[in-house]
Amino acid sequence: MKKDKGATIGIAVFALLLLALVFKPDSPLPMMRERAPEWTRPQVQRDLGHIQRDTLRVLVLQDPFSYDDVGGDAGGLEWRIIKRFARAQKLPVVAITVSDPDTMLLMLQRGQGDIMAGQFCPQGPFAHYVAFTLPYRTVAPIRAALYQDALVRRTIRSRRAEGVADTLTISRWSSFRGLAAPFDKRAGDVVLVPDSAAPMELLYRVALGTCRAAVLSDAQGSFEARKLPHVDFGTHIGPEIPLAFAVRSNSRTLLRAFNEHMLRKKEKGAIRSLIAEYSNGVIGKGQMRSLPKLDLSPDSISPFDSLFQVHADNSIHDWRLLAALAYKESRFDTTAVSGAGAEGLMQIMPGTATELGVDSAGGVSGHIKGARDYLAYLDEFWRASVPNPEQRLKFVIGSYNAGPGHIKDAQRLAHMFGLDPAKWDGHVERTVLLLAVPRFHEMQEVRHGYCRGTETFWHVRDVISAFKQFRQRPSSPR
Repeated sequence: MKKDKGATIGIAVFALLLLALVFKPDSPLPMMRERAPEWTRPQVQRDLGHIQRDTLRVLVLQDPFSYDDVGGDAGGLEWRIIKRFARAQKLPVVAITVSDPDTMLLMLQRGQGDIMAGQFCPQGPFAHYVAFTLPYRTVAPIRAALYQDALVRRTIRSRRAEGVADTLTISRWSSFRGLAAPFDKRAGDVVLVPDSAAPMELLYRVALGTCRAAVLSDAQGSFEARKLPHVDFGTHIGPEIPLAFAVRSNSRTLLRAFNEHMLRKKEKGAIRSLIAEYSNGVIGKGQMRSLPKLDLSPDSISPFDSLFQVHADNSIHDWRLLAALAYKESRFDTTAVSGAGAEGLMQIMPGTATELGVDSAGGVSGHIKGARDYLAYLDEFWRASVPNPEQRLKFVIGSYNAGPGHIKDAQRLAHMFGLDPAKWDGHVERTVLLLAVPRFHEMQEVRHGYCRGTETFWHVRDVISAFKQFRQRPSSPR
């Protein structure tokens, strides 16, 4: 009996020593249970009470829908929604830009931020690690691809009929990744190729032609549709999903206060208005627009045909190009004045008019002569870098609209992104569109800043289209 008792005591002592060794902090043996990674759970106790004595820290992505700081004027849909909450709570608020959502999650759990704003779906991959607010909107996936002679949709339909899956690039940060059924089988089978680029970065790759097709949200498509008219933003290819903000799972008071704020009738209306500000285009257009067939009189193009012909006698350009330019610029209205200050039949800017020697005393004839001289100057300006006459004409027309400085900027961007800086069609016409996007027009290589690229894009196409229609007519007698 004593022997058994001694053995029992010995076993117990040995077990205690073993446990002490296992749990000793500097023990060389592995721990019996590994700690969960930091990003999986809160590392601090920091709720609304702590924030009220400090600052509400908002973790944001550099994106028009999360946070966008252009020229020192902070915007972005989600940032503006959160700022309304901070104002209502009388909280100082600061935005902390983060490179990617994974880093954002770690910073949230460490207490370096209090709210994550990155267009997150509550059913997405972060669902188990954070607490989500009530949704502030819903979005649905769409397909973005370049128009290919207005046949993109036809190609998709034929491939679908043949049972061929459509291959789409999707950002690894997309709201639609990690969901059970983000795409609708009625839209056809989809093969997804993940990419580390953010969704808007993928869109710009599509716009440049370096990415064939990408998945975006309908909100992103609507926001960029007018800026990028050469991109086909297709109809929905999947169901809507909610978007919400994320807080630490132990920030229960902050979560409750935010949700109560969003449920107020006034706030619901304000959020709807903010969302509308970020919906400035139409998706699912079907095909690119083109200049319709012009309804012209049988014996003339305009009342100024004879003047166009006279001034074109000593010009390298056909008189009908002058007519096409006048049609696009003013619809042959000699009294037209643009919002930018361009005047008259040929819509010449006052500064340019002075340089060309155009004044009111010259009348319509003087305006046409000034336009002719300016076209000749622009042709010489582009002759060395654009040797092809057909392509050079489009650079000339683009410069007439936007100024040669902006077109030079677009040419530099084309070189940067591997496009041909000597070709307008499918090359520089794409980069001129990006001059309306802050991340591009703020680049060091862009020397003349913002440009309404869409206006220039359509100006060139419409003038060339009108010119072709005018050339199909016999020359009018002088």
